[in-house]
Amino acid sequence: MRNVKRIEIVIGKPHEHVVLDLLRNQGVPGFTVFEAVAGFGDRGARDGGELSDALVNRCILTTCEADRLPDLTAALEPVLLRFGGLCLISDAQLIRNE
Repeated sequence: MRNVKRIEIVIGKPHEHVVLDLLRNQGVPGFTVFEAVAGFGDRGARDGGELSDALVNRCILTTCEADRLPDLTAALEPVLLRFGGLCLISDAQLIRNE
Protein backbone atom coordinates (compact mmCIF):
# COMPACT_ATOMS: atom_id res chain seq x y z
CA MET A 1 0.00 0.00 0.00
CA ARG A 2 1.03 3.58 -0.53
CA ASN A 3 -0.35 6.91 0.59
CA VAL A 4 -2.10 9.02 -2.06
CA LYS A 5 -4.56 11.87 -2.28
CA ARG A 6 -8.10 10.86 -3.25
CA ILE A 7 -9.72 13.45 -5.50
CA GLU A 8 -13.46 13.61 -6.15
CA ILE A 9 -14.67 16.19 -8.66
CA VAL A 10 -18.33 16.96 -9.35
CA ILE A 11 -18.90 18.86 -12.59
CA GLY A 12 -21.73 19.31 -15.07
CA LYS A 13 -21.72 16.79 -17.90
CA PRO A 14 -21.25 19.46 -20.59
CA HIS A 15 -17.92 20.42 -18.97
CA GLU A 16 -16.73 16.93 -18.04
CA HIS A 17 -14.34 16.82 -21.02
CA VAL A 18 -12.55 19.93 -19.74
CA VAL A 19 -11.76 18.20 -16.43
CA LEU A 20 -10.79 14.91 -18.08
CA ASP A 21 -8.43 16.72 -20.48
CA LEU A 22 -6.95 18.61 -17.54
CA LEU A 23 -6.34 15.38 -15.63
CA ARG A 24 -4.63 13.82 -18.64
CA ASN A 25 -2.47 16.93 -19.14
CA GLN A 26 -1.47 16.82 -15.47
CA GLY A 27 -0.29 13.24 -15.86
CA VAL A 28 -3.02 11.60 -13.80
CA PRO A 29 -2.77 7.92 -14.76
CA GLY A 30 -6.47 7.09 -14.61
CA PHE A 31 -9.90 8.01 -13.33
CA THR A 32 -13.41 6.68 -12.81
CA VAL A 33 -16.53 8.59 -13.89
CA PHE A 34 -19.85 8.13 -12.10
CA GLU A 35 -22.77 9.15 -14.30
CA ALA A 36 -25.81 11.22 -13.32
CA VAL A 37 -25.00 11.96 -9.70
CA ALA A 38 -27.68 13.69 -7.62
CA GLY A 39 -27.26 16.42 -5.06
CA PHE A 40 -27.96 19.97 -3.98
CA GLY A 41 -25.64 22.96 -4.08
CA ASP A 42 -25.36 26.61 -4.98
CA ARG A 43 -26.87 25.90 -8.40
CA GLY A 44 -29.92 24.14 -6.96
CA ALA A 45 -31.06 20.53 -6.84
CA ARG A 46 -29.90 17.97 -9.36
CA ASP A 47 -31.63 14.62 -9.20
CA GLY A 48 -29.70 12.89 -11.98
CA GLY A 49 -32.77 12.44 -14.16
CA GLU A 50 -32.96 15.81 -15.86
CA LEU A 51 -34.48 16.13 -19.33
CA SER A 52 -31.29 17.63 -20.73
CA ASP A 53 -27.65 16.72 -20.25
CA ALA A 54 -27.05 20.42 -19.58
CA LEU A 55 -28.21 19.88 -15.97
CA VAL A 56 -26.70 16.43 -15.33
CA ASN A 57 -23.72 16.18 -12.98
CA ARG A 58 -20.86 13.71 -13.15
CA CYS A 59 -18.48 12.66 -10.40
CA ILE A 60 -14.88 11.96 -11.37
CA LEU A 61 -12.76 9.93 -8.94
CA THR A 62 -8.99 9.78 -9.20
CA THR A 63 -5.81 9.77 -7.12
CA CYS A 64 -2.47 11.51 -7.23
CA GLU A 65 0.74 11.71 -5.26
CA ALA A 66 0.82 14.43 -2.59
CA ASP A 67 3.68 16.30 -4.27
CA ARG A 68 1.65 16.65 -7.50
CA LEU A 69 -1.42 18.03 -5.75
CA PRO A 70 -0.50 21.76 -5.81
CA ASP A 71 -0.13 21.82 -9.61
CA LEU A 72 -3.32 19.83 -10.10
CA THR A 73 -5.43 22.02 -7.82
CA ALA A 74 -3.98 25.20 -9.35
CA ALA A 75 -5.08 24.00 -12.79
CA LEU A 76 -8.48 22.78 -11.58
CA GLU A 77 -9.56 25.81 -9.55
CA PRO A 78 -10.23 28.13 -12.53
CA VAL A 79 -12.29 25.41 -14.21
CA LEU A 80 -14.50 25.04 -11.13
CA LEU A 81 -14.84 28.80 -10.75
CA ARG A 82 -15.91 29.13 -14.38
CA PHE A 83 -18.25 26.14 -14.70
CA GLY A 84 -19.25 25.41 -11.11
CA GLY A 85 -18.82 22.13 -9.32
CA LEU A 86 -16.67 21.06 -6.45
CA CYS A 87 -13.54 19.14 -5.63
CA LEU A 88 -12.96 17.14 -2.47
CA ILE A 89 -9.49 15.94 -1.52
CA SER A 90 -8.74 13.43 1.20
CA ASP A 91 -5.98 11.09 2.28
CA ALA A 92 -6.23 7.52 1.04
CA GLN A 93 -4.20 4.37 0.72
CA LEU A 94 -3.85 2.72 -2.66
CA ILE A 95 -3.49 -1.04 -2.57
CA ARG A 96 -2.29 -1.46 -6.13
CA ASN A 97 1.33 -0.46 -6.70
CA GLU A 98 2.09 1.11 -10.06
